[in-house]
Amino acid sequence: MARGIKKRDYEKLDDSTIGRVVELLASEKPISKKEACEILNISYNTSRLGRIIAEYNDKISYRAERKRKNRGKSFSDFEVKDVILSYLKGESISEIASSLYRTTDGVKQVLLRNNIFIRSKKGDYAHPDLIPDENLSEEYNPGEFAWSARYNCVVEILKLAQLHKEHGNVYKIWVYGKHNEFGSQPWYELGKLDFLKTLNIAGTEFSTTNRLSIIERID
Repeated sequence: MARGIKKRDYEKLDDSTIGRVVELLASEKPISKKEACEILNISYNTSRLGRIIAEYNDKISYRAERKRKNRGKSFSDFEVKDVILSYLKGESISEIASSLYRTTDGVKQVLLRNNIFIRSKKGDYAHPDLIPDENLSEEYNPGEFAWSARYNCVVEILKLAQLHKEHGNVYKIWVYGKHNEFGSQPWYELGKLDFLKTLNIAGTEFSTTNRLSIIERID
């Protein structure tokens, strides 16, 4: 919410909910202001409801104007790094686009040009996506960062755990982000992140966890 409106914890004043209320109020059969307040989980107060909607509309107009000015403009070096770091930290493409006043397609193209793995909505731990051939490597060094298809995030290579007869090189890894755990993965489920060196990105810049809380996953 804009800074002029004080939000209580139980109130639903996120952009998505307010936007839905605005649409319902402007529909062919509009809801009442009382119903609008109920959806937002706020006390029935038409003056406050009006201020909330006005600030939301101002925000939407501001975003539209910023997007219009950015249309056709190349991403700056700062924006490119911000897109990559935000994505590696787990933010969605739409969230990044909104924060930078860019289109989702523009953000996605930045990721693709820099060989960033696009998180799949279908892949999961038991059925990871395939790593593109150009990003595969059987060899990793301790301390190197890689993309994990199984965890759908960045991991740090700790050591070569074993040379498996069937799976080849299997690496001990530290999984960043929400997982915050050790794990093991074969080389073909890991992807090279050589661009991190090119952009001078250190692991500490996208890491959101430390190793104090440890869970050992046995794969």
